[in-house]
Amino acid sequence: MQKRQFHIGVLVLTTLGSSLVMAQASNANLGVVKNYLLIQLGVQKAGSSSLKMAAQRYYDLAKNTNFDYNKLASNKNAVQNALKDARDGWRKASPVYESVEGIVAGVEMLSIFDVNLDAGMSKTEGGDSIVTFDLKLPNGKTLEKPGNLFGVTEGALWASEKAFSSSVKFDVDGDGKIGFGDALPDANILKAAADKLDGMTAELISTSKTWTPTLENVFGALTANVPTAAPVFIDRWKTSRFVLGDAATRRDFNAISSLDDLNQNIASWLTLYRGLVPAVTAKNASLNKQIQDGLNSLKAWVSKLESQEKTRRFSPEQAELILKESDNRATAITGKIVQAAALLGVKVSN
Repeated sequence: MQKRQFHIGVLVLTTLGSSLVMAQASNANLGVVKNYLLIQLGVQKAGSSSLKMAAQRYYDLAKNTNFDYNKLASNKNAVQNALKDARDGWRKASPVYESVEGIVAGVEMLSIFDVNLDAGMSKTEGGDSIVTFDLKLPNGKTLEKPGNLFGVTEGALWASEKAFSSSVKFDVDGDGKIGFGDALPDANILKAAADKLDGMTAELISTSKTWTPTLENVFGALTANVPTAAPVFIDRWKTSRFVLGDAATRRDFNAISSLDDLNQNIASWLTLYRGLVPAVTAKNASLNKQIQDGLNSLKAWVSKLESQEKTRRFSPEQAELILKESDNRATAITGKIVQAAALLGVKVSN
């Protein structure tokens, strides 16, 4: 089963004359990048705190039944309210994180947070991006490197990971029928993961406050992240319920479409580049316009797809064409960003 995966590659940043780069940096407005990051993370923290509190309420309800989930299901209104609030908190925190993921994943001192929050694999799956934490449960058990926290909480809240569910059917959304996601989460896992997610969000905020953006940081983040539009975002969208319906087997990216995730990431790319606009414009106004137009066009295209998805389902064949188109667009934009970096005395390569 595929899980959240966000490969930023290995960045090599070579400064072509430190004095030259410092001079070019003085023309940039990199403070806007940090301000945007901290504002968005504040909203994420509000969502993760809501998720944590609702998960605690659900845990207390389950504990009162001695974790008898069939008995818990009989407490319909209280359980539905707790799980609805937990899902609402998750839905607030997750998209906002996506709006800064391009920054977090692309900055070396922050990138481990992306692995643990949104991109990392479980120990069972392996790979080159395994989370660094174990999840200690209130009942004394430990889940060793279970996968990223947004994925674990999503898998529990929407029962898309059997290991995180009680397997007891329950009409969570209150629509009068049992459908996707309608099962009671394992209360110990949900509480532990929600607590960890909220705590790690606080740690990310604290670390981000100590970060001073540089030209290398911003160009490196852009050239690492923009090329992921197709092989990460669209590729995982192809295997989600949004394209495959009930045939999908992955545990994540089923509550919110990966098209929305991509759109949020493009917002972070635009903010990253906004900090570079004065410096790039001073060197080549035409190139600056091409980069901005490319990013804005990519965002508008993805927004249109996202809007269409609300009233239809794309076929796997259509999704494959969309993947190719997104790759072409992202590749062209990345090439121009690399050119801009060279003009400012920074060489970036994957």
